[in-house]
Amino acid sequence: MSGQLVSWRDYAGLDGFAGQASMDELQALRKALVAGSDRDPVAAAPGVGFPLRPESLDSTLKSVTFRAEHFRFWRLLPKRPAYNTVEEFNQVQSFGQSSLGGFIAEGGLPEVSDAQYERKFAYVKFLGTTRIVSHVMSMVRPAHGNVLTQETVAGTMKLLENVERSSWFGRSTLDSVQWDGIEKWIEDGATAYHIIDMRGRPLTEDALTDASLTIMDAPSYGIPTHIFVNPKNKADLVKTFFPRARFDQFQKTDEGLVGADIRGITTPAGDIQIVPSVFLDDGQGEPAAAAGLTAVGDVTKRPASPTITTAITSPVDALSKFATDDAGTYAYKVVAVNQYGRSAPVVVTAGAAVAAGDRATFGVTPGAGPAVSYYVVYRSAKNGAAGTERVILRVANGAGAGEQTVNDYNDELPGTYRAFMMQMNMDNLAFLQLAPMMKIPLATIDSSVRWMQLLYGTPVVYTPRHNVIFKNIGRATDYVGAP
Repeated sequence: MSGQLVSWRDYAGLDGFAGQASMDELQALRKALVAGSDRDPVAAAPGVGFPLRPESLDSTLKSVTFRAEHFRFWRLLPKRPAYNTVEEFNQVQSFGQSSLGGFIAEGGLPEVSDAQYERKFAYVKFLGTTRIVSHVMSMVRPAHGNVLTQETVAGTMKLLENVERSSWFGRSTLDSVQWDGIEKWIEDGATAYHIIDMRGRPLTEDALTDASLTIMDAPSYGIPTHIFVNPKNKADLVKTFFPRARFDQFQKTDEGLVGADIRGITTPAGDIQIVPSVFLDDGQGEPAAAAGLTAVGDVTKRPASPTITTAITSPVDALSKFATDDAGTYAYKVVAVNQYGRSAPVVVTAGAAVAAGDRATFGVTPGAGPAVSYYVVYRSAKNGAAGTERVILRVANGAGAGEQTVNDYNDELPGTYRAFMMQMNMDNLAFLQLAPMMKIPLATIDSSVRWMQLLYGTPVVYTPRHNVIFKNIGRATDYVGAP
């Protein structure tokens, strides 16, 4: 060696250095310890560094479903305390009968004219979810914080989802444990003019303007303030403004942003805020598509798969909305539902021929086992392939264990949406809350921690004519992505 410098030549007499290494020694050098990219190997081979490599797990739990900010309607819905399981309220139907303007002769006696009142009521209903965490799971070191807290948050989110969906589409006529949602209140208390059938067309500025006048004008006398729509329907409405848009070339030049959004619309009835709601999908509160559906719920409580006991036919019916352009073949499926879950879809037909003026009708009978509350009927578009069926009807099971007849008049179109224009204040509607969201511990019957999360209440629409439903809203031409 020379000074402090070291050369490999100084180790020439040692095996494995300089030019004296054998092939076996070179192979040994290749067996360096490697990290690899395996996940949970059964056994680590010599030279594999997996046992020394710690797992890198992100400490933040990633949500692939809805978030708290998606509950737009629940946040805006006025809340009012309830004090009984049956809540009553009075409506003024008129301030008096017409007496030709009320004019009288000098010294005359005005005609008697009394106000007309009507009492309404709503039943408080009960929503809940049960959560279970094993005692062992509560003791381990979790990746995302306290497991009990995390599951409580999950229970709250599930409860809010049920509230949001059923506030629109709940129906006690389908299942007595459900409350009546906004749609049912408007259908029962308003007129046919308050339900606007778009028949597959997208929302337009003209349609919103006309609906606002339906609410504002006599005999409704309402003040529309909000319209709740699916984001896709809002996007189609926004697209109609693109050709008319004008942009300031000096505005946002640094960011390079173009395009437009609509947060509201000005109408003759006033300004109306547009609120997108992901829960106003095309499923009417049910899973929208039949494809991929499986049975859900405790097998001892949920309905078994029903049986199609009368094959589908298409007789002529004066109430039919099948027009000439609708003539074609349709695929149908049906699902049985009760409060504990649903069955798997059952094929009614892969292609029923329906002509203009016909209705499609078939008979369905519950399977053996738990009772069926109602049926969800799925249908394809005209000449659509089997497997593309989407919700069109929810039919109450009025036949018990017998055969329930299902009729499709084409009143509801598959793959279409609903929107609600409303007067969002306490004069029109409220959520009557007997008990706020609460957590009740359950008895310890095994080595698990159990609790219920509950909410008692019901939505009420005091003045149904101060609202409008848009039904069968379609997508704009040439849209891309999911329907």
